[in-house]
Amino acid sequence: MPRRSPRSRIGLVTASAALASLAMTGLSTTAALYTNSASLGANTFTTRAACSAGTAYPGAVKALGPTFYYRFGEAAGATTVADFSGNGNTGTVRTSSPTAAVAPALTFGAANSGLIWCDATGLTSPNIVGTLSSGSFVVWPSARANLNTFSIMAWVRTSTATGGRIIGQSSSTWAKDVHYDRQLIFTDTGHVAFDIYPGFNYAMVSTAALNNGLPHFLVATLGPAGATLYVDGVLDKTDVTRTTAETYTNNENVNPPPAGGPKTPDGQGYWRVGWDNLASWGATDYGLSGVIDEAALFENQQLTGAQVSALWAKNHW
Repeated sequence: MPRRSPRSRIGLVTASAALASLAMTGLSTTAALYTNSASLGANTFTTRAACSAGTAYPGAVKALGPTFYYRFGEAAGATTVADFSGNGNTGTVRTSSPTAAVAPALTFGAANSGLIWCDATGLTSPNIVGTLSSGSFVVWPSARANLNTFSIMAWVRTSTATGGRIIGQSSSTWAKDVHYDRQLIFTDTGHVAFDIYPGFNYAMVSTAALNNGLPHFLVATLGPAGATLYVDGVLDKTDVTRTTAETYTNNENVNPPPAGGPKTPDGQGYWRVGWDNLASWGATDYGLSGVIDEAALFENQQLTGAQVSALWAKNHW
């Protein structure tokens, strides 16, 4: 259905303070140092002086059986993204819509971009303010059914005041799409929204603004239990009456011009991390200016509150 266009707290310790602290303790000075509040809204902090062991978070995600799990540990200039789910669902990096001006490229492995303990890797999305016809993103280039039971998640850090997409399903692997929902986005107000299209634009919006420059763990699910939005391990919004999203029809061509080719089959779409059309969803920009990390999709699975809380606990100390 074509859209109508109305158109946890983790902070990096300063390098000087970190090195001084490590020098006194005799610990390695090469580890990334983070602080993390004990609870949302709290002003108490615990400091990890060094990473002597890896986090248990990736293993906990994989144990839940994701369809794909992108950790974004690639080197600069990567054209593909590894899948850590064990399913081999490699992502493809797109740096622009082929029918528009070239957008800035995604940055992988930038210093301090990682949003989980002992992991310095992440995907830094470029600031493309006002650039609505081109963008940078990662796509799983396998046509998938428009499911009504799924879960999506990612860690995100941004200070945007113009919105942008985090993860969602779309009707092509390359275009500014005709169909786009089942998505987590930032709105211009700094709130996160879980957007679905059950015949109309339905947005489940976070209670608080989350564009505070701090990492947040976001999970959205749809299924028999309704639509749910979790923020930092806690159920933020739920609507038991919403159990379906859009079935895409009259889609774009599978391949970008000039190859073109057949259209994406009705009832199918592609999962993308990053930029896509957000017309009428409350975001001025379509690409998120910020860091996206640890993105995962769970097909035919609606994660429970207990599962989400347990994941949060693995990366929250």
